[in-house]
Amino acid sequence: MSETKILDYNKQEVRDQLLRALRSHTKESTSADLARATGLPLAQINAEMPAISDEYRGRIRVSERGDLLYSFPNGFKSRYKGFGPSLRRLWKTITRGAVKTGKLLFKVWILVTLFGYFFLFLALALIALFASVMMRAGGSSDSNDRRGGGGLGGLWLTTNLFDSMIRLWFYSELFKGPETRYRGTRAKAQRKPLYKAVFSHVFGDGDPNAEWDTILKKAFVAFVQTHKGVITLPEFMAISGLKPEEAEDCITRYMVEFEGSPEVTDNGALYFFFPSLLAKATTVSGTAASTFPIKKLHRFSSNPEKLDRTFRWVNIFNLVFGSYYLWNAINLGTAIIIQTPEGQGLKGGLSFLYSYTVYLFSVLGANQPAVLVGWVLGVAPLAFSLLFFGIPIVRSQRIKRENETIKRENMRRVLYSSVIADPNYFDPQSLQLPANEVRPEKADAVLEETQHLAAWSRGEISPEGKWSFGDIEFIEREAERVRASIEERDYSPQKTVFDTDSPI
Repeated sequence: MSETKILDYNKQEVRDQLLRALRSHTKESTSADLARATGLPLAQINAEMPAISDEYRGRIRVSERGDLLYSFPNGFKSRYKGFGPSLRRLWKTITRGAVKTGKLLFKVWILVTLFGYFFLFLALALIALFASVMMRAGGSSDSNDRRGGGGLGGLWLTTNLFDSMIRLWFYSELFKGPETRYRGTRAKAQRKPLYKAVFSHVFGDGDPNAEWDTILKKAFVAFVQTHKGVITLPEFMAISGLKPEEAEDCITRYMVEFEGSPEVTDNGALYFFFPSLLAKATTVSGTAASTFPIKKLHRFSSNPEKLDRTFRWVNIFNLVFGSYYLWNAINLGTAIIIQTPEGQGLKGGLSFLYSYTVYLFSVLGANQPAVLVGWVLGVAPLAFSLLFFGIPIVRSQRIKRENETIKRENMRRVLYSSVIADPNYFDPQSLQLPANEVRPEKADAVLEETQHLAAWSRGEISPEGKWSFGDIEFIEREAERVRASIEERDYSPQKTVFDTDSPI
């Protein structure tokens, strides 16, 4: 078989043969074992095993002599193929679309309901107030005015009140100075639209780390390109902030995406080599390669605190009025008329607003005004107000948990970098965590992560409380030796022999 045929092959056929061989092995397999079982060239086996390990969550171990051993403790259930993964992808697509549509409709409903009920309750309260004033002022009128005719006077007064407010607003705008008006216009242009501010208060502003996967890959590539294509697992843990088990799974996926391969030094240290990333035509800045990104914390909203507080007060207003109408609808019902020496009148006191609203609904033609008031002005705004408070409360608790997870992951980046810098005398107590984004709330979080790292890398603690990580020190020393032996110019683009812009 020629070299061309060895490198030019059907990937799916090779993977199928390797999977059949792996399923027949109950223990770990080396590339030599797979070559014996399949008859495939080692070049094809070594090229496809990282992809198979990624798809089936394989485990890669390194023997003392430096041999790579593949095993699949989780079986051979693909993460990407088959009915289960396809169904999960379909369900994820459907639910994502349903959630986006539901959120859009819910947000529109929230905006209309929050301020719609606020102004409706306010208008009803003003109408009832002026109706009450007119009914009391109508001492010289007949009893029919006191029975409900005063409502027309209340409506007339309310109309004139709003007319006066409009005139005052127009007057204030008319006599504003040009400079004052310009500042006001500029402030309004910079202000967030009301509907976006309400959405931000209830639902937040989305995931601030939505592009994290891309950010992490950029940082990874920059590091590899400035370290001669070589990266160790501890170094990848410092970049990603992932725990050792999670980092192993992620680096396996990166080997497939960036054409890398696991390699072993003569002394048995495992590292990962990405020669394709060394074929760069531009220089990578040292800052981009040495500055590891950190995740952003979630914020409750992007609104000023004063604006969020205003939304809460508006909702409290709706909550109070909704509770008021529901309470009276249950306890008073249709008993809104009372007998007075002058004749019949509306029930007064705290129940007057409810009585007048039911009377107003009956005048407007409602068949069962008390029931309508109970549901429309009682149950609906009360349920909405509870939901308006409930969603942000639940979301704030979730944000607190997510931020703690983010802080812990960011803290691991600092921790792992410090261990790599001084693997023999690491003191957890001296670890500096200046920023809030890298400082978990739990006091002993640093010690817990140090112990977890020590369990993975066989670290030891001295009587003075200093930790030594001999395995990490050995891996980093071997990686530096490998980097010293690599000539980057052997992988960089060579002299141009063809240019599409050159004349023929």
